[in-house]
Amino acid sequence: MYFTKIALMACGGALALAWIFVQAAPASPLEVKIELRVLDFIAEPADRTAVAVLYDRERGGSAGEAAAILRSLQDSADPAHAKISPRVVEIRALSAQKGLKAVILTAGLDGAAVTRYGIANQTLVLSAGTACVKERRCMVGVTTVPDVEIGVNSSAIREGQIRFADGFQLMVKEY
Repeated sequence: MYFTKIALMACGGALALAWIFVQAAPASPLEVKIELRVLDFIAEPADRTAVAVLYDRERGGSAGEAAAILRSLQDSADPAHAKISPRVVEIRALSAQKGLKAVILTAGLDGAAVTRYGIANQTLVLSAGTACVKERRCMVGVTTVPDVEIGVNSSAIREGQIRFADGFQLMVKEY
């Protein structure tokens, strides 16, 4: 009985760690391309072009992931998508940023605080994976495994007064 309890605790701990790593998985190039397409559907605010890729200088790998996302955004941009201007922003400098169209989270950032910023500043908050949407830590989450899914946090989008063009709702799953 004693060893069974220890084995169960070890399995539970391993599953909890695995869940943390699944939630904090870095964005794939395909997820970034889909996030870029989501930006095309933003109807309001229409006059913004700046997109911030957030990172935390105190988190190992965060700056590298932000640079990779920025490269993917730049590589995916064609003349039709030249209406965005992506840049990398350290999370502690976010409050000083004004007029952002969207913010893309890197793995492991505090999405809840960024979502509050997004709601207050009419800025869309995107992340890889749909776990952040389900947990109300971002507004839009994109996953490509096992299938492509775009999850949306409708209440946060509504509170942030962000509107999407017609047809967007047909492509997403609301949480």
